[in-house]
Amino acid sequence: MRALASYKNIVVLTGAGISHAAGLATYRGPGGLWNDPRKMELAELAALETRRTEVTDMFWDFRQEARIAEPTAAHKALAAFEQRSTGKFMIVTQNIDGLHQRAGSQHVVEYHGNLAHWRCEVCGRETDPPTGTVPMCDGQAMRPDIIFFGEAIPIAAERAVKSELRECDLFVAIGTSGTVWPAASFVRSADYAGARTILLNLDVDDDAMVSYSEVHAGPADDLVPKFFT
Repeated sequence: MRALASYKNIVVLTGAGISHAAGLATYRGPGGLWNDPRKMELAELAALETRRTEVTDMFWDFRQEARIAEPTAAHKALAAFEQRSTGKFMIVTQNIDGLHQRAGSQHVVEYHGNLAHWRCEVCGRETDPPTGTVPMCDGQAMRPDIIFFGEAIPIAAERAVKSELRECDLFVAIGTSGTVWPAASFVRSADYAGARTILLNLDVDDDAMVSYSEVHAGPADDLVPKFFT
């Protein structure tokens, strides 16, 4: 089997499964955050208007959990691989915890934003508050700079990912099925480009078996360091 280091244009998609070993909850698996209807409702864009305090308090709690979490073996393996790589290497993460950058990864597209960043929708002020309480501005709680359900992906992030997918020769999804939109379009685009497509995930379903040319089931901390050597 061809070694991953021999590929010249690699795109890696990561989901909540890569951060699970850091103590952060996944979203839709067993014990997932969005299995709680209340939390799911508060992740909707409309809730910022009608239940703002509940929304910002919930995501502030998530922010504090992410702040004290440490990068996993999988995060570190990807960062080390990128440093050794002689080709193009991009991580597209659905996660909002910032652990890829803290592990040392340089070329990261945060498709859904980052909990470390908060902004005011009135004046445009941005801040990276590490501790304390939810930051305030113009008389209301600032919002996390993340993508809520019902909110569009930033154009810059979308364009960057599409550009790399058109040229990639290897696409690897880690800790996510990668079969739910918009992520489902990534593996399709990579396949159209003629790339080798690999899924490394705790669970592999029938859709994944069809979508990827190669699938491997197991924890990210076990699989990623073995593949990205």
